[in-house]
Amino acid sequence: MTDLGLLGPENTFHDLARKRFLPHLSFAYFQNFETIFKALKDGQIKQALVALRNSHSGQVGNNLETIRQRGLQLIEEFELPVNLCLGSLKPNTIKSIRKVFSHPMAIKETTHFFSKYSHIKFIASSSTAGAIDELKNSRDSQAAVISSKEALESKGLLIIAEGIQDEKHNTTTFGLIRA
Repeated sequence: MTDLGLLGPENTFHDLARKRFLPHLSFAYFQNFETIFKALKDGQIKQALVALRNSHSGQVGNNLETIRQRGLQLIEEFELPVNLCLGSLKPNTIKSIRKVFSHPMAIKETTHFFSKYSHIKFIASSSTAGAIDELKNSRDSQAAVISSKEALESKGLLIIAEGIQDEKHNTTTFGLIRA
């Protein structure tokens, strides 16, 4: 049995939290929170690491409610600083970007940064790291992605801007849970 389930792919903020706080555990990536909760209940994983709340945007989905409703145990909480960056496949400026892929929470956490660029359309993704794959699949030279610096660098994207989150000391609290 795998020790830990978390939102993937590699270099999501969930994965960055795992690397920082739980590097010794075997792990498996899941596509969404529901599949993580199901795997935990079905005994496929011993524990799960899920985002609970963000210092800027509030609760992450209904994860806290789901934990309570399903009788899961919250074992420990970890707070991870969240530094959001804007990256693209091609050399771009923010003014040349027409479309941005990212997780809805990252989009919400960068509202002020993008307030001057009303021409940009936002595309919601299942994770900040997964948004990179969506960007690559789109092959849109005028598109970008909001993600971590680690994820952008690992996928060979160019960084247009760093620290674009509205709250300078933005953090996400992750919960370690078990059935």
